[in-house]
Amino acid sequence: MDTGTELTTMNSMDAIVAAMNADNDEALMAASGQNVKQTGQKGLPRININYDAETDDGKSLPRGSWKIYFDGRFIYADEVIIRPLLRTYEYSVWDQETNSFSSRSVQDNVLSGKFPDTAGGYKCGRLSREEEERLDRDDPAYLASRASACNQVLYSKVSGTFKDADGNEVVLEEEPVVAYFKRSGFIPMNDFINNLGKQSKVMQKTSILLKTSRQKKGSVTYWVPSPTLHSTIDSLSDDDKELGAKFVETVKASNAAVMQQYKEAVKLLADDNDLDLAADFDNANAA
Repeated sequence: MDTGTELTTMNSMDAIVAAMNADNDEALMAASGQNVKQTGQKGLPRININYDAETDDGKSLPRGSWKIYFDGRFIYADEVIIRPLLRTYEYSVWDQETNSFSSRSVQDNVLSGKFPDTAGGYKCGRLSREEEERLDRDDPAYLASRASACNQVLYSKVSGTFKDADGNEVVLEEEPVVAYFKRSGFIPMNDFINNLGKQSKVMQKTSILLKTSRQKKGSVTYWVPSPTLHSTIDSLSDDDKELGAKFVETVKASNAAVMQQYKEAVKLLADDNDLDLAADFDNANAA
């Protein structure tokens, strides 16, 4: 008998009775599991480019603007100012059917890393250009490589004047956010930040004005980030240093979770290989 589980259940039942007797609605909802708040946001707010033309109830939205989930709702701005405090890279594969990542890698601050991933491989199957060129276009390894995207992740402070879907103005001032730039958005941001280094400008001391640029390829319309230099500061504040340390801890925690899944996936793959090998021996013996 699981005595711990039994005691926990009894205490939960007692809490419901006590809340009923006290006519305490808040306690009753808590004891009944009704006080779970649906925030729609886990971890750092994420800023990205909006592709939605309207809300679920038909309100028009500005496509190609910057979007962030803040204070329980999405808000939008044509331009924002970000100051990155940490840049990392990671690989991921997005599953359109489940609307979630089917695999993702650890984050590293250099692209030369190995990037173990949650599927038990590396870089979520991404191959080098030379490796891809040696494969047929219908080869599963080639298709898996093409599905894997390299993300440039900027942990930043964002400032700007936003509006929600109802037109209400929301002003953000150095709000902590995370931004992912991949595929068409990867190179503009990567080139801009790398050019800062060539100008002896420190990324953490540089504010970037971010707009978007409308692009069209065939029938597909998309937007890419358009970064320009906004301003620089002479030194980092204590708040900058504290937030930067928190960003690093966030990455460490994410990497630890990915590595745990990586180890579990490797073990499963090894077990599957052992089963296949055993089956081969059985088939050989039967022959």
